[in-house]
Amino acid sequence: MVFQDYALYPHMTVVDNIAYPLKVKRVAKAERHRTAAEAGASLQLEATMERRPGQLSGGQQQRVALARAVAYRPQVFLFDEPLSNLDARLRLEARSFLKRLQRELGTTTVYVTHDQSEALALADRMAVMDAGRVRQLGTPVEVFRRPANLFVAGFIGSTPMNLLEATVDDGGLRVGRSRLPLPADAGPHLAAGDKVVVGVRPEYAELATGERPGAIAGEVTLLESLGSAFLVSVESDGVRAQVAVPEGRQPAVGDHAFLVPDPERLLVYRKDDGELVGAGQPAQDAAAQGLRATPP
Repeated sequence: MVFQDYALYPHMTVVDNIAYPLKVKRVAKAERHRTAAEAGASLQLEATMERRPGQLSGGQQQRVALARAVAYRPQVFLFDEPLSNLDARLRLEARSFLKRLQRELGTTTVYVTHDQSEALALADRMAVMDAGRVRQLGTPVEVFRRPANLFVAGFIGSTPMNLLEATVDDGGLRVGRSRLPLPADAGPHLAAGDKVVVGVRPEYAELATGERPGAIAGEVTLLESLGSAFLVSVESDGVRAQVAVPEGRQPAVGDHAFLVPDPERLLVYRKDDGELVGAGQPAQDAAAQGLRATPP
């Protein structure tokens, strides 16, 4: 196990911290120090092996905790928010390191985090939980592209998904004064007049300056720089939606614009229970249905 606070013994050197679980298992001293040295070297800790935790940076302490777990050679790793105490840059470096480590060791790893970006980057399979209940279980791509409910849709994604109240209207979706296409897989499950929520990610839309069918027409009210792209907010009669555009192609605040969602990426959720509508709903493992976590 690797904890949020690393749980290192302050009076022990790095090599002794790494070797301690092996000492508990009564592994011979020479063997446990050899194993600890190998685990430390795999995490670039060779120069710190005789130091104590108080002489290390946060990133080094995190690597010591990881080396201790690796040296034990477990069947399963449990990481409980191991990167939460690191600064932003070190978190990114450590995240890449953990991904490589897991691939090299091939050990089943359970990783607990509140950071959805970490979950998307690290997971082969992820479970999104809310109030002790599994709300969706699937690969990161499945969860990102087709969130199973409004909770997951609003939680997953570095830029929030546009979630717009709409009314089903003669084969389409009425959003304010704009009209969007009704996804084919959702149509058979809805009737005219139904109140729904339309979901579309800013990354799955484009910005047009001329009128386009299936677009949200409005005024550009806000520009947010994301570095290589801009997040553009378009508002019309209380409806606000965002679209990501490449740097250099952003409009000016006050411009009239049309936000055009990719019709293949539009999602429709029932307003009453927040569940995704459509035949292509993400498959949920039977074990996840109604599953609740046991309180600590």
